[in-house]
Amino acid sequence: MIRRSALGVALVALSLVSVVSVGSMARRADAAGYFGSRGGQPLNAPIVGMAAAPDGRGYWLVASDGGVFNYGSAGFFGSAGGLPLRAPIVGMAAAPDGRGYWLVASDGGVFNYGSAGFFGSAGGLPLRAPVVGMAAAPDGRGYWLAAADGGVFNYGSAGFFGSAGGLPLRAPVVGMAAAPDGRGYWLVASDGGIFNYGTAPFRGSRGGQPLVRPIVGMSAAPTGDGYWLVASDGGIFSYGTAFFGSTGGLRLNAPVVAMASDPGGAGYWLLGRDGGIFAFPTSAPILTVRTLLNGLDIPWDMGFTSEGVLLFTERNSGRLSAMVDGQRRTLATVGDMFVNSESGFMGLAVDPNFTSNRRIFICQSFRNGSGPVDVRVYQWTVPAGNTSAVRGAPIVTGIPVNQGRHNGCRPRFGPDGMLWIGTGDAAMGTSAQDLNSLGGKVLRVDPNTGNPAAGNPFGTRVYEYGHRNVQGLAWRPGTDQMFSVEHGPDRDDEINVLRAGANSGWDPVPSYNESVPMTDLNKFPSASRAVWSSGQPTLATSGGTFLQGAQWKSFNGALAVACLNGQQLRVFSFDGAGRLLSQVITLTSFGRLRSAVQGPDGNLYVSTSNGSNADQIIVVTPS
Repeated sequence: MIRRSALGVALVALSLVSVVSVGSMARRADAAGYFGSRGGQPLNAPIVGMAAAPDGRGYWLVASDGGVFNYGSAGFFGSAGGLPLRAPIVGMAAAPDGRGYWLVASDGGVFNYGSAGFFGSAGGLPLRAPVVGMAAAPDGRGYWLAAADGGVFNYGSAGFFGSAGGLPLRAPVVGMAAAPDGRGYWLVASDGGIFNYGTAPFRGSRGGQPLVRPIVGMSAAPTGDGYWLVASDGGIFSYGTAFFGSTGGLRLNAPVVAMASDPGGAGYWLLGRDGGIFAFPTSAPILTVRTLLNGLDIPWDMGFTSEGVLLFTERNSGRLSAMVDGQRRTLATVGDMFVNSESGFMGLAVDPNFTSNRRIFICQSFRNGSGPVDVRVYQWTVPAGNTSAVRGAPIVTGIPVNQGRHNGCRPRFGPDGMLWIGTGDAAMGTSAQDLNSLGGKVLRVDPNTGNPAAGNPFGTRVYEYGHRNVQGLAWRPGTDQMFSVEHGPDRDDEINVLRAGANSGWDPVPSYNESVPMTDLNKFPSASRAVWSSGQPTLATSGGTFLQGAQWKSFNGALAVACLNGQQLRVFSFDGAGRLLSQVITLTSFGRLRSAVQGPDGNLYVSTSNGSNADQIIVVTPS
């Protein structure tokens, strides 16, 4: 029976996608812990297999070139990375004492490290089919190898209990697992068929049933009473044992290639070809979603006043609205906007001193007649009673607009009381690196005057430069870290931690050459490196906010980012230095998501960006 993570409108179960190595973390007693991964980092060769540390507090990953990556309590004992191999590595197994491991190649060659002894191999022998996996004998004094035709090779104390070699198979064998008592094993085929031998019981299979994606591996329950099968999309099939979650139905950066079970039976890990780790079960909250408003016209940004009133802009209509006593109220409509492509009525920030000054700040593209002039940040006043809004003078002008492309304009206040503004490069090749241009920058200004904030690195409004199209800004509570969220071209959306005077490395010249790197370290070796990059394809990451409150469980302190092209909400967790720990994908049923803002009630408010007056603002409540 298959059970997958449910992704619905009212109740959303989540899957954890962990992507950056950060070393050991405390293991949860009720789950397979996350200890780090290679996801999002450059690899010399794809990841092909994994093994769990016997204490459950770490794991090893192995690449096809024999490189080994160790996390948590899993020590490093050597690797074949950088050595000439006659055949690629296809799998690994851990020594039961946790002080060594074996790697196996497709020609049956075995590489042993640490306490893992060498007991023989099929390397150099003629094989009818390539080796696809291995399993260690529980006493650590032997191992089995499995071939794609179901043949089994046994060495040392590992007994031979049967094989499918020589039998007609409907699908190739892709993996194996050993019975915990060492007196049997299972083989699994890509169609989900199970072959059991010795004491390994048959608990069910997917053989003969339709699959969304092929099976790529299996893992045995520590009790020996059941097993899990995993498909390349991360779908999990559990037989005779508990189901803890899966990534089936979610969009993945790379296909799943292997799995390993927690030695205590409390969960399992799934492994992506890019080295990303999926740990189950997660401690993420269950999210309940309700619609607050619908029929909107691309609600670009939102903000809450000190009175708890939700304000929001609509890009194409130029409408500023408020939710007052549960009802939508139009406060003002702008008539001098330039609306084309990505331009219009955009970012909104509420002054922290709103109670006394009633001020908000809104970005808009400005036109003179029918032609574009620039993008401006206007100061607005919302009189008491929230029945109207009055636009004052612009405090920032001259942000380039071109024909409306790359007009990201997201204002946010920092704890320093200054107004930070993320801008786009207007698809103009020289904007990002030109310190005299306000395009492709993060600005920091005095909200009272629009003048450069004190302490700015160049004495101008520019705080950081070299950006393509900043779509989100979020200050991390309790720190001095401002995060930016940015669109890449057809690849490499980025999240960055801003640094005074830093160059983010975007320089699309000559003309507007979008084939250049998002962060060009060859041209700018000291450029600021992203703390996360999407790779390819782009997700079109947009507005984000840091979640706060114990009700968010493992999301407390994480950055929630709306994704347009990705049609999802991604929740990123970072360590204190701003290094990425994990990602979670959710809210995949609402189309393009534009902005995410936490309300004073602790809930998350998310706006969609699907167009045709079919957009909505939804309220996400954790439990």
